[in-house]
Amino acid sequence: MLYTLSEIRQKEIVDTNTGTILGRADDLSFEAETARIRSLTIFGRPKLFGLLGREGDLSVKFENISLIGKDAILVTAAEALPPLRPRKEEKGEE
Repeated sequence: MLYTLSEIRQKEIVDTNTGTILGRADDLSFEAETARIRSLTIFGRPKLFGLLGREGDLSVKFENISLIGKDAILVTAAEALPPLRPRKEEKGEE
């Protein structure tokens, strides 16, 4: 089945190990030479309505996606998903 990026962005990403809703896909990374999707990116959640910045972004490797369903994307990660990178606001605070 084919999905567009806008359809993927509307689906919630659920970690099947913990049952936690991680969020929705905000971006994706792919290889230009092969046009293969490498990962989905979930932007960090805002802290105090965005006034205190955001949490780090999450990256979900395409290999960890077990099912893309009608309403959700099920992800099976062997370990907890680490932040992809700190948000721009947080870089200066270190």
